[in-house]
Amino acid sequence: MRYSISNWIYGGEPLELTFQRLRRFGYDGVELMGEPDQYDPADVRGLCGRHGLSVLSIAGMYPWPTDSRDLASPDPLVRGRAVRYLEACVEFASAVGAPLVIVVPSAVAKTAPTMELRDEVAWMEGYDQAWRNAVAAVREAARAAKAKGVFLAIEPINRYETFLVNTCEQALRFADEVGSSAVAVHLDTFHMNIEDADPASAVRLAGKRLVNVHISDSNRQAVGRGHTDFRALMRALREIGYDRALALEPLPPLPDPYIAIRMSRLRHLWDSFAEESIQRLRAIEAEIF
Repeated sequence: MRYSISNWIYGGEPLELTFQRLRRFGYDGVELMGEPDQYDPADVRGLCGRHGLSVLSIAGMYPWPTDSRDLASPDPLVRGRAVRYLEACVEFASAVGAPLVIVVPSAVAKTAPTMELRDEVAWMEGYDQAWRNAVAAVREAARAAKAKGVFLAIEPINRYETFLVNTCEQALRFADEVGSSAVAVHLDTFHMNIEDADPASAVRLAGKRLVNVHISDSNRQAVGRGHTDFRALMRALREIGYDRALALEPLPPLPDPYIAIRMSRLRHLWDSFAEESIQRLRAIEAEIF
């Protein structure tokens, strides 16, 4: 396996410090937050060269209620902005040598098609329309991704954070409907812990279409601090021949991750989570591979 960390979990920390941490604990690369305007690709490539790391993925960011990146929005102008954002992430990925951009088809923290929909029929109609909107938007962005040789990796997010794509099966169906060879699947152990009855089976279901995995334990902390069966997960990854990145994404134990990553009193966890997680995963890998 190749190991990385998603740098959004370190708030606004300078990339130099993040790269130093990753090199210190034996990581292979980094997953960069999908904010192309915040980075100079030449600077990123320079950091990679100095620290012996690679950019292994780009984590697209789709916050709600800021809806300008909502690929499922009922507003075509909003969807257009979301597509352009995704295209910018693809350009950035290509410029720094990253093979994929993670895509959440609807905004994160948006838990209904529109907040006005409360009865069953209206909710389902809104859901179906949002699905069609997102499929069309990702299909449009996929043309740019295919041209650049970059995957768009559909990520299922748990129902308490988004309403549209929650399970591995839904992510695969969504990718099928987009119908592009540039569209694949990304899985996250924290979200699978909530939505997929058996995360290892979800990995097998995704098979060769799985191109990236986020790793944190059942409580979203470091590997070993919860109850996720990482041995079963790693066995499933071995069975499907997975040889891509495991991107660590552990977070401090607070309800709002975006507050947690800014709290100075929790920063001591950044090093300990990074060290604990890679040591435990490498030990499991050595045991079963």
